[in-house]
Amino acid sequence: MLVALLLLFVQQTVAATPADTASLIVANHAVVTFRAPLGALSPADRVNAATVRIDSAVAQHRDSLDTVALPEGLLVRAGGVGLFVLTPGDVHSSNADTLAAAATAAVATLRLGMRDAHEARSLTAVLVGLALVVLATLILVLLLRVLFLGRRTLHAKMRAISERAAPLLEVRGTALLRSGQLASVARHTTNWLVAGLVALAFYVYTGFVLTRFVWTRPWGEALGRYLLNTLEHLGSSAVHAVPKLFTIAIIFGAARFLTGVAHTLFDAVAQRRITIPGIHPDTALPTRRIVNALLWMFAIIVSYPYVPGSDSAAFKGVSVFAGLLLTLGSAGMVGQAMSGLVLMYSRSFRVGQYVQAGAIQGTVVELGLLATRLRTPKNEVVTLPNSVVIGGAVTNYTLASEYGFPLFIYSSVTIGYNVPWRRVHELLIAAATGLDFVLKDPAPFVLQRGLDDSYVEYQVNASIDSARAAELQMLYARLHAAIQDSFGGGGIEIMSPRYLSVRDGNPSTVPPAGS
Repeated sequence: MLVALLLLFVQQTVAATPADTASLIVANHAVVTFRAPLGALSPADRVNAATVRIDSAVAQHRDSLDTVALPEGLLVRAGGVGLFVLTPGDVHSSNADTLAAAATAAVATLRLGMRDAHEARSLTAVLVGLALVVLATLILVLLLRVLFLGRRTLHAKMRAISERAAPLLEVRGTALLRSGQLASVARHTTNWLVAGLVALAFYVYTGFVLTRFVWTRPWGEALGRYLLNTLEHLGSSAVHAVPKLFTIAIIFGAARFLTGVAHTLFDAVAQRRITIPGIHPDTALPTRRIVNALLWMFAIIVSYPYVPGSDSAAFKGVSVFAGLLLTLGSAGMVGQAMSGLVLMYSRSFRVGQYVQAGAIQGTVVELGLLATRLRTPKNEVVTLPNSVVIGGAVTNYTLASEYGFPLFIYSSVTIGYNVPWRRVHELLIAAATGLDFVLKDPAPFVLQRGLDDSYVEYQVNASIDSARAAELQMLYARLHAAIQDSFGGGGIEIMSPRYLSVRDGNPSTVPPAGS
């Protein structure tokens, strides 16, 4: 099976000959292909005649080869006896070779073929080849035993290492690398390395064995040439890749230096130690992220042509596929990111401020590129996509203090026309003034929001320090309780006149005194 595969491999390395041509093969060496007739002789007849003459030359040990010019072409001779004539019609039209060059190549190949033909008739050469094959087999068996023994020894050492309980790398009590993980990686690496060495040993052994005998020597030489060409290509690629890798290192080193400079600069702006026109301290950190992202993207784009293999079709195909996946999968993400940038640069709010976004009220704990997180007064952390936040109104209760203004809290009650409005004002202002968190300046005041058919809507407004915005729900609860106490003490019901008109002997809703 192996010999058949090798024969197929060698046959594929020889160019296929058209039906009207014939190849002269000596000891499995393709000497020349006759592509034109010579007089009455067809290419096949020329091959047969040349084969007979070459066999005679080998039997008579006529090994000195030369060429002589004839009107028809170049005559190839052995010991002064002509073997075959190479005509201009035998030179392949697609090649740039001249007749002289083709003759030189044919003579060189014929010399190898005649050498192998002599060797094929020598029993001593066959016996020497068999002895070398036996020696190579013993060396292969010894090499395989050494490889397998080394693998077993390494596996035993890895098992001993994996039994250690202590982690190899630990950060703040968290084991990042355990001995068992390292042992598993080492075992798999060893298995793959030994498998590769075994395959290489069999490859070299097969090529060596085939070259020991004349009949299989071209196959072994083809295997050897393939291995050497592959190693030469890999070595040449590695050598040519060194300057490119050095260039990539310089590009990424420069990018790393510039990102460090940007980090220091924008941190100083955020801490108000440096002022840069057009960059607000609140937007310094997101601007730093954008600058860093642009720097790294620029570094990747510039270094892409220097990546080894970047000009190959496979590399380009993978790049196109990755770009397609990124384009299809990141449409929504890009929208969220743009919304996040709008929120950051509009400075609607920042981390630590108390805001209301939609129906959610809470303290901003994170303003990310894709989402915003709020912590409600009940310590519920709500994540809102930035596109949702920017799509509605955002109320910032903390921002007033930065402009030197207090924050107002307010509440409304509806009282009938039968109660004097001045009395209602007094009770509402008294309720607000009695609270310790209400500021004296500006003083609480009351607005009459509307005059309904049966009642008046009164709204009390009280100023508080906006730094206490996170306590709004508790402050509102205390304000409402104070309003209830104030109206209860004044003997006035906070009750719609419509309810009073249908009352059928029910007692007043004013709580008893002292309650």
